[in-house]
Amino acid sequence: MIGNYWNSAYRNLMKRKGFSFINVFGLAVGMASALLILTYVTFEFSFDKMHQKYERIFRVESTFYEGEVQTDYWASSSFGYGSAMKENLAGIEDYTRVVSLYQPEQIVKYGELTLRENQIAYADPGFFRLFDFELVKGDKATCLSMPRQVVITERIARKYFQDEDPIGKILIFTGPYDKVVCEVTGVMKEMPSNSHIHYNFLISYKSLGQYLHDYWYKHEVYTYVLLDSPERKEEIEKAFPAMSEKYKTDEALKNKIWGVSLTPLADIHLKPQVGYEAEIKGNRTAMIALIFAAIAILAIAWINYINLTVARSMERAKEVGVRRVIGAFRKQLVSQFLFEALVMNLVALVLAVGLIELILPYFNQLVSRTVTFSVWLTGYWWLLLLIVFVGGIFLSGYYPALALLNRKPITLLKGKFLNSKSGEGTRKVLVVVQYTASMILLCGTLIVFAQLNFMRNQSLGVKTARLWLSNFPDGPKA
Repeated sequence: MIGNYWNSAYRNLMKRKGFSFINVFGLAVGMASALLILTYVTFEFSFDKMHQKYERIFRVESTFYEGEVQTDYWASSSFGYGSAMKENLAGIEDYTRVVSLYQPEQIVKYGELTLRENQIAYADPGFFRLFDFELVKGDKATCLSMPRQVVITERIARKYFQDEDPIGKILIFTGPYDKVVCEVTGVMKEMPSNSHIHYNFLISYKSLGQYLHDYWYKHEVYTYVLLDSPERKEEIEKAFPAMSEKYKTDEALKNKIWGVSLTPLADIHLKPQVGYEAEIKGNRTAMIALIFAAIAILAIAWINYINLTVARSMERAKEVGVRRVIGAFRKQLVSQFLFEALVMNLVALVLAVGLIELILPYFNQLVSRTVTFSVWLTGYWWLLLLIVFVGGIFLSGYYPALALLNRKPITLLKGKFLNSKSGEGTRKVLVVVQYTASMILLCGTLIVFAQLNFMRNQSLGVKTARLWLSNFPDGPKA
């Protein structure tokens, strides 16, 4: 039976090659566009989910109130929040502090090689207990446990040491405030592009001045806590203001109520931007809009396929009529049309994947990301894609079959089935839906283009052509 379906599908594809090419290519372009958009959306929603404990990891964000009015909201927290919360609040298993707002750019020296580097952070030993960044050399338990230790990425190791073993080598860091001589104690793989944490150098937290280790009046730290249960979040947020009172010894900010907001690790990237963020974040609303755009593109592609298939049904009406006269069951004919739709959609999908592979490098440059198909393997996105694909095959195969099988065999043999009012009404609805979706997408694209053009070309009120910024070890000077 399958062989018969395959022969029929192949014969129909080859009989009208031009028509088949237009149908398959149109479907492939629609699938490629939708898949490219959905791959990007999946990538954005996959941020920070590579860590085994991500559901229990939260970033501690600072909030300040005067009475009931919130005056400040920062992504960063003070140097002392992590240790104080672990000591005073129930439900916190572990914590880590990452200091990247303090001297993020420094001069790094190895022997005669002196370079300016950025993406430098100070991290305490809890960093590798909470996060599963891969360490290819060194011991996660000890590589950041002592003062004057540094963990570097593989790229930095090649940059400074070529083929030499970097473990035990000495790097000298000179920043605006101090100089630190560090021993390389670990080498880690590059941090994934779908992580909001990106550093080339991790210097041990104990390398900071002693007075900063638990200092409460500098909010230059990203603090992450590991909870024993995500349900503890609100309990800890409510308990923090009372706990903070005993640490408010200076006059600065003493008139304000100090609070915290615990943001789940996986929500950080798409949560609205707040003060002192380490990255330019994504936009959840934009991602939802892109999902609807992808669905609209798929709908347009499948409706176009259905309309073209129904338009060609006149040629196949007699074939279906003859099959029904000689005893073919309705189920068999529906199966044949569904199998043909499966073949067409699979061919289109293969072409779509090929198109995406060609376009993806340029797309990554456009969005400043490193998007790959591997993001479909995270969570249940692959299952959602499979459901949508199967649904599309069913709709694009079942309706053309229904358009023929609802007619009497004699009507099909005479070729008069296209004149029915119900069939004409359905085709009009499909055309209206297709054009409506196309116009919405076109208008949305033009609006976005106009906004981007405005941002790029609108006068800033100052002439920037002859302005320049030069960075020096003691800070930026214009």
